[in-house]
Amino acid sequence: MKIKNLSLQNFTAFEQAKFNFCDGINVLIGTNGMGKTHAMKAIYAVLNTTKSKISNLESLFNIHNSNILIRNNNGVNTTSIVDLSSNSMQEEFYIRFHDSENQNDILNAEINISDYESVSSAIYLPTVEMLSIYDHFFATYERKEIPYDKTCYDLALALNAAILRKTHADYQSVEPILKNLQEIITDSKSQEQDVVVKESEHFYFNLNGNKLDVNIVADGYRKLGTLFYLLRNGSLTTNSILFWDEPETNLNPKLIAKVAKVLQALADSGMQIFIATHDYLLSHELSLLAEYPSANPTTIKFFSLYNHENVIIEEGDSLVDISHNPILEEFADHDDREAELFYNEDNINDTH
Repeated sequence: MKIKNLSLQNFTAFEQAKFNFCDGINVLIGTNGMGKTHAMKAIYAVLNTTKSKISNLESLFNIHNSNILIRNNNGVNTTSIVDLSSNSMQEEFYIRFHDSENQNDILNAEINISDYESVSSAIYLPTVEMLSIYDHFFATYERKEIPYDKTCYDLALALNAAILRKTHADYQSVEPILKNLQEIITDSKSQEQDVVVKESEHFYFNLNGNKLDVNIVADGYRKLGTLFYLLRNGSLTTNSILFWDEPETNLNPKLIAKVAKVLQALADSGMQIFIATHDYLLSHELSLLAEYPSANPTTIKFFSLYNHENVIIEEGDSLVDISHNPILEEFADHDDREAELFYNEDNINDTH
């Protein structure tokens, strides 16, 4: 299954917007508050929705009332309705919010889906690093003692699965990617042990011949370790959809280009990927992959979300095609500030 497009109407930051996605890597950029995370969660909500089961949007967005999600709601009480239509080419799922009294449509979140039954899983990696808080997570989440949304709960469930045998087809299909991730984390090509293991519901890292408690491993490695373990236990497969919110969080810049290559390998294996990022290196490394494709180019598409009275979506096949790039604009402003300081210093020295 590949997500072809997403239409949002009257939903959080969006009055009316449509995304046309590619089958590979979809990169969302924009300043804070433009709705990057909300767009990804809208897709994730629909993927986890059936006619008999409506995604718990309150849990997904960590709010008390789904009315908050409706733009200009004006206090109207709503109910969530799921509709399904299909034809020979595609299936369309809708989550619609209706007025509880008169059933008039207020919001619809629409995703057009092909081959819906073929999807194996949808995994959402939030900005929160999960390996170190996995212990007793389920109990504390159920008691509402931790301020995390349902993406964290779903991720903990995915991490709970047992690892695959190395003879399993899902393992073999991602084995080169697992080895690449292991090499990135350990900085070694020779380590045979899995870099991340779970024992008695606690995670450990095997690094340089040492077994280290997850809590003393750097956050950046824990994020990469999460990806490793999801591939290792089959929660992520070549037929999965991966949502990753700000992959760059807590990563050393030297790892960013390697992460871009990992994302490329995942997409080339068949996985569809959605990421939201504020990072110059990650967005531009991915753009380089799009601008200078190899013999078997990865499909990559960029989406800039910017405010012009309402949130507008600008699409491009690389960052070169995007005219509203707040990441690049801020780096240009940084250069300008440096130049101003440099020339001001020169002028001060010339006066002496």
